[in-house]
Amino acid sequence: MRIFKFSGAALCLFSLLFCSTASAQTAMLNQVVTVDAQKTTTPPRSDEQFWNETQIIKHLTEKRDLIFIGVVRVGRDLTQPVDERIGIGIAFKINKYLALIPTYLHVENQPTSNVKIHEERLIMNLTGKVSFGKFTFTDRNLLERRVRHSTPDFTVYRNRLQIDYPLKIGSFDFKPFVADEAWYSTQSNSEGSFGWYRNRISAGIIKQFNKHFTGEFFYLYQHDGRSRPGNIKVLGTLFRYTL
Repeated sequence: MRIFKFSGAALCLFSLLFCSTASAQTAMLNQVVTVDAQKTTTPPRSDEQFWNETQIIKHLTEKRDLIFIGVVRVGRDLTQPVDERIGIGIAFKINKYLALIPTYLHVENQPTSNVKIHEERLIMNLTGKVSFGKFTFTDRNLLERRVRHSTPDFTVYRNRLQIDYPLKIGSFDFKPFVADEAWYSTQSNSEGSFGWYRNRISAGIIKQFNKHFTGEFFYLYQHDGRSRPGNIKVLGTLFRYTL
């Protein structure tokens, strides 16, 4: 009888130990799976990209231009298209210092493999330009209303100051430039309102090849504490064709 009691107690103790071990192994497995899932689903903080924008400009009158816009950006470390845009704008030259350019853009954005954004942008662009000696200062102010199909709409304000200076090396004349752009957004998420959340600094050259074609070639670094990827290194081009 004692042997039976002892065997029953040992069997109960073995069962408890087995259940405890199995539960611990299951918890550890679940933790590993969760960590692996987090690793695979958390978007990267940084990226390397190539940007190209092409503008085709048609003079309507002495003070009005029609502008067709196309943009392609390649990211995810230069392996996949991540941003495509097409749009149209009209430039009203208020005077020799100011231009007002209302613009519409349709945007398709795929910053990561599992995120797709469809967006319409209604943009008011007020740009001022003034020269001091050979230095030219260009101050661009953009007010963008971003209409999204799956998330709440929001407004973005962008201010970009550019300074350029003409140079000539042999027969090659060009304009080196530096620029800085600050962003403010009314968008919000679980961390709160974005506010002043993004800054872009860039440097490059502007080259007018002939009276119809101008190209810009630049390096840009974006710092963004909200978006993913937000910290982006960019090589870019901007081509303007005047008809």
